[in-house]
Amino acid sequence: MSIHAISPRFVGRARELAVLGDALARARAGASSTVLVGGEAGVGKTRLIREFTDRADDVLVLVGGCLELGTEGLPFAPFTAVLRGLVRELGRDGVAALVPGGTTRGLARLLPEFGEPDKDGPEARARLFEQVLGLLERLAEERPALLIVEDAHWADRSTRDLLSFLVRYQPSAAGLLIVVTYRTDELHRTHRCGRLLAELGRVEWVR
Repeated sequence: MSIHAISPRFVGRARELAVLGDALARARAGASSTVLVGGEAGVGKTRLIREFTDRADDVLVLVGGCLELGTEGLPFAPFTAVLRGLVRELGRDGVAALVPGGTTRGLARLLPEFGEPDKDGPEARARLFEQVLGLLERLAEERPALLIVEDAHWADRSTRDLLSFLVRYQPSAAGLLIVVTYRTDELHRTHRCGRLLAELGRVEWVR
């Protein structure tokens, strides 16, 4: 029988915490950026993120994770989790009031609380993407916002596409920091998320 002890003290990772801290400082100053956090399973990514968020007590923290379900993950899983958390905190009407355009039909694809969803198609997809970005913009106007997407190696195509959209159009959301975690040992050469992360790594405000 093996016993795994977890120390209550956080040791090391000074460089990684400094990178995240610098990005958070920029968000507090009104600039937006994305940080990609990769490492093998068990290396301590979750602990690093927990330590980082514990130091961000003046920031709105939004957390969602991707799920491993068969060959493809659950569509929009991290963003559904984030939206569900906002509804618990602000109420359905409180969230709806922050959505640009006065309609929540796009968000209804994520949670039934927002009514009847649009029929699937390019226009409905574009509306959802714009409403999620607009919601993050409004939230970041109140105080700096930190969006954490965990386990991106399990992201399905819908999640990958929305994440790519948010990162590429992120500068419009002043004060928004996006942090994405993933397992490097899961990303073989043809892994779709590996290609996405490589593309995002070339974006000017991504580190």
